Amino acid sequence: MVSARRPHRQFDVFRNPDRTTAAEHPFLIVLQSDAVDQIDTRVVAPLVSPRQLKFFEKLLPRVMVEGAQYVIAIPAMAAIPTSIIGSAVVNLESEGHRITGAIDLLFLGI
Repeated sequence: MVSARRPHRQFDVFRNPDRTTAAEHPFLIVLQSDAVDQIDTRVVAPLVSPRQLKFFEKLLPRVMVEGAQYVIAIPAMAAIPTSIIGSAVVNLESEGHRITGAIDLLFLGI
C-alpha cells in the first residue's frame, strides 16, 4: 500500500538522531521543498533554545514544539541522509512564511 503522506515533508520536525548533539539541538526541521523529494538527503536546520540576537529575530524564527519554545537556527542548516530521519513530531507548515523569510534573509539579504 502506498501512503498518501510523503515521508519527510517540508517543515516536518523530528527528533535529532545524533546523540552527541541532541541535548543542544533536540529537534531538526526539514527545510527542503517537497518538489525535490527524490534525492536521498534532506536540508534541515536545528531547533535550539530561544536566544535574542539584536536585529536577527527574522533570521531565527521562534516556534513551539511539544509545548516548548525554540528558535530555528537557519544559519546552521545542513544536508543529512533521509535514512536517519525519524517520524515527524509536528509539521510547522503554518509557520512556513516566516521560515522561508529567514532563508531569504540568509541567502538574499531580504
